[in-house]
Amino acid sequence: MTLCTNFFLLTLNFFKMPINYYLQPNPITPDPSDQSARVISNLIHDVDSIVKEMLRRGTTITEADIRAVLKVLFEVVTDEVAEGNNVNLPLVNIRPGITGVFSSAADSFDGSRHIKKANLSAGTLLAEKIGFAQVQKILQPIPTPALVQFIDITSKTTNSIVTPGGIGQIVGEELKFDEANNNQGIYFIATNGTATKAVNIATRTEGKLIFNIPASLVPGNYTLEVRKGYGSTNLVVRPGALMDLLQVS
Repeated sequence: MTLCTNFFLLTLNFFKMPINYYLQPNPITPDPSDQSARVISNLIHDVDSIVKEMLRRGTTITEADIRAVLKVLFEVVTDEVAEGNNVNLPLVNIRPGITGVFSSAADSFDGSRHIKKANLSAGTLLAEKIGFAQVQKILQPIPTPALVQFIDITSKTTNSIVTPGGIGQIVGEELKFDEANNNQGIYFIATNGTATKAVNIATRTEGKLIFNIPASLVPGNYTLEVRKGYGSTNLVVRPGALMDLLQVS
């Protein structure tokens, strides 16, 4: 790589978000003073947001073309790996693997003892760009739910429309809450402060919530909020809100 290219890439990073991290006690090493870094994601992308980013960068290819090519790419790559082949791409290197203990040289694969898996490592382009990435140390944040995206399945929109009685999906971090605690959950907060709770939750993980949107929501703007319990008793409830206002027409 030329000196000019290096300077160009370093200059670009002044205009990009850094990799934010904070330090926490290292549970692996014996020294109690040792710390390890935990990275905090700036954004969480999925196929939809990556397509939008590709379009934002000025490509002349249509959104339909991009989605069609990505669909074929995903199918071809996953088929090839599932057929025992290695796939080396600028983004990622993927190879099939098997884990588990075989009792002897005569032993064979047993689904109850062995696991088929895909082994991944960074591709050449990703490794190069990570090498030029900027990092920034931050104070350890107080854990709260982090809402990155709300997807209204009915209208197929993100961070904008709410369809009462439809299906909603929240993507983020620290999202899993205790359904048995009435103070925790998913809430739509109207501009007058009225909070309407979603009661039918289909999927509840740290990274994703899928639920029925309350049918009682009236037209207006809403703040979407997730309230989650923390602490040894799980009773310290902290809210996290989506930055974008949502609208019921």
